[in-house]
Amino acid sequence: MILKHTFGMAITSIAIVAGVPGSQVRAAPITFNTALPVSESEVIFRSLFVLNQQSGDFGAQPGTVNRYTANSVIGYGITSRLAVFGVLPTTYIERDIGGLRSSDFGIGDAQIFARFELYQSNSKGTTARLSPFAGVRLPSGQRGETGDGSTDVFGGLIYTTANIDWQFDAQVRFDLNGEDSGFERGKSFSIDASFQKRISPAKVTAKTTGFLFAVLEANITVSDENQLFGADDINSGGFQASLSPGLQYATRRWIADVAVRIPVLNSLNGTAPEADYSVFASIRVNF
Repeated sequence: MILKHTFGMAITSIAIVAGVPGSQVRAAPITFNTALPVSESEVIFRSLFVLNQQSGDFGAQPGTVNRYTANSVIGYGITSRLAVFGVLPTTYIERDIGGLRSSDFGIGDAQIFARFELYQSNSKGTTARLSPFAGVRLPSGQRGETGDGSTDVFGGLIYTTANIDWQFDAQVRFDLNGEDSGFERGKSFSIDASFQKRISPAKVTAKTTGFLFAVLEANITVSDENQLFGADDINSGGFQASLSPGLQYATRRWIADVAVRIPVLNSLNGTAPEADYSVFASIRVNF
């Protein structure tokens, strides 16, 4: 469940590049969402690459699984407060379990979600936003290979505050997973935080066109046990905490970033495989 949740958060992480009061450039979280708005009729595109490695016991066999996912994300501002997003992942999975190697490649499970700006507060050089979001994950991937075969729902709440020097984002999120062929992944709950600090240029002038930000993000995820025909899988679910340092360069029209997610605590049930690390790299453009 933690692996699936990690990708769910990554591919819903899309931000736009429009100015907070007093600025024309701002930062964004790398591994999750932001509450900053999408302008009416504005289109946003993000291409996000994620590498995730897990190791441990897979069906009582020790092994390692590497998942490479290229996510195409598009967002559209229906109004100045309501935006909709679509996500289509393409995934390559490489398994080395019990000395046997296998791989799968194809389209993953697509997502559609909406985000609504519930609250905003603007002052000189500073903005704050609060936005709930909700969506559905569809079984567009190949069952048991690049997809789970179930229809899942997710939602949460995002808070963002930003000025010309820094930005802070926080998110709470839940995932409720459906059942397919007797199998149901455990529901999960997560808390995320991201702090982005401008490190270059030291001074902002009328000629400044882009900012370099140092980024540090934190994630806590709690997942229930999976179920098979109503019985709990004692080797699934649990608690995980991680940190993600990164760098981000932001201009008025595009953002490029990279981050590495490092687990700091894996407290999983039984012999559930643990996340070793994840790498995120993306570029996003608004039109």
